Amino acid sequence: MELRERKVEEGWMVELVEGERPISWCSVVDRSLRIGKSVVVAGGIGGVGTLREFRRRGYSREVMERAVALMLREEYDISFLHGIQDFYHKFGYATCMAEHEFSLETRDAERVRGGTRVRSIKKGDIPQIARIYNRDNAERTGSAVRDPHSWKGLQLGTWWSIRAGVRVVVDRQDRVKGYVAFDDVEDCCRAGEIGGQGEEVYAAILGFLARRGVKLRREQVWVNAPADHPFAVYCREFGLRLHTLYPRNEKPMGRIINLSSCMKKIKPELKNRWGMGKRRDFLCFATDIGGVTLQWDGEKLFVGEEEKGKKIRLRQEHLMQLLMGYVRPGDLVTRGRISIPRGKGELMDRLFPLQQAQLWWADRF
Repeated sequence: MELRERKVEEGWMVELVEGERPISWCSVVDRSLRIGKSVVVAGGIGGVGTLREFRRRGYSREVMERAVALMLREEYDISFLHGIQDFYHKFGYATCMAEHEFSLETRDAERVRGGTRVRSIKKGDIPQIARIYNRDNAERTGSAVRDPHSWKGLQLGTWWSIRAGVRVVVDRQDRVKGYVAFDDVEDCCRAGEIGGQGEEVYAAILGFLARRGVKLRREQVWVNAPADHPFAVYCREFGLRLHTLYPRNEKPMGRIINLSSCMKKIKPELKNRWGMGKRRDFLCFATDIGGVTLQWDGEKLFVGEEEKGKKIRLRQEHLMQLLMGYVRPGDLVTRGRISIPRGKGELMDRLFPLQQAQLWWADRF
């Protein structure tokens, strides 16, 4: 048997082959993901599988370990996957995003008034949808950067087997001002992504969802979006119910691949958070994949690989959880997963606040 790597359109394939027959495999999908305003290179693990007659022999482990080694060699910063329970932690992954959604009673959504015209999507609308999305998610941790020139559009619903339907909100000149992607099914009225700004756009989208809910005879309208999303804020006056799932060792999971590179790329975001305090200080992280030091001189932030001073000790996957805003430093202290030197707690809290990270379904792998 032989492990092989091959370049594909959106990344890499890693395969364990017997002769020329693949028996175990996974893909590494290229993504650019945001941490605050900063952007890092991410490898999305997807399509993990092994032929039934070859299972329980450790072949998936071999493939996953090669995929992690490949990402390190090819200079990815972090990796993400949407995994099954109690498996991917073996490879250094930890749950680092919650799943957010909210619901409204259809009869309450019908109360909306106003809004501009909603029509079906045209192929020429895709670049503008990407631009609206990038504007709306410019500071949304976990969101992917979409290239208006190459992005293929909103195709995936809120599960792997569900296709998305799309409607756009347009002005009198037929210019796209917003959009809604929804599950193209009849047993649920659910939107997987909403883009746009302003009351007229949101009224049009809510009106569309209300009409769809009535047509499908659904009592609730569901939206997959965090509580701090502007559309969720708009919907509060119509009465909404928030739902947040914190998965146990599954679903959105991530790990750091290249610690130094990752921290250097998010330096602008860390500088913005650190600069609020102004005073000179430093933090030295010691993880299972290496160390990194952050030093603030009052005006500039420096990132170095050398370790000096008292160290903050933690595993890389727990640092990943901090970067994504999934947990607070104090939460990890309580669980015995991090050691923070005296006097560094307030700075850690400022650098790693809780966030409502979101990797939208259209960008999952």
